[in-house]
Amino acid sequence: MTRAALLTLVAVVLGLFALTLLPDRRPDLPDATIALADATVVLMPEADPEAVWTFSAPTARFDPDRDTTELFDVEDGARTVGGVVDFTLSSERLVIDRRDDLVAERIDAHLVADGWDVLMEGRDQRNVLVRQDVGRFEVPHVEITGEGIGRSVYQDMRISFDFTDFQAGGPGTVGTSAFVADVREP
Repeated sequence: MTRAALLTLVAVVLGLFALTLLPDRRPDLPDATIALADATVVLMPEADPEAVWTFSAPTARFDPDRDTTELFDVEDGARTVGGVVDFTLSSERLVIDRRDDLVAERIDAHLVADGWDVLMEGRDQRNVLVRQDVGRFEVPHVEITGEGIGRSVYQDMRISFDFTDFQAGGPGTVGTSAFVADVREP
């Protein structure tokens, strides 16, 4: 009787060991990322309820695990407030994160009311960040050109969406502005 129980136990252990050697038969889960072509994305940030952002992108990907949307080759992004476009933008790769903030290595914007072109670039492993909760751009390097402003270059810039409030620099940073003053006859 003891011998039969021992043989049964050995058989069960060997059977379980053999099962562990079998290949995993669980099905491969598909990638959860949703890819879209020729996508139009409308963003209505909870933190900025007056604004509506629109983007058209040849390629867009939504990752539900990270709750992010990536847009590629955005050429005609825009922010509209009260039915009026305040600025347009383009970017090679733009990420909308779970807080509705925008993150990019580079954003080219155009301020419609002022006619200014604004180049925003990341530097030193830091990206351009568009923060919806405080209504501002946080930009490692910015160049602004246009009538009335000439050409201005700043580092570590924090700019409100309406460009009325801004801070630049910090220790060791440089800002330059060049513009032409109107000369009038006496």
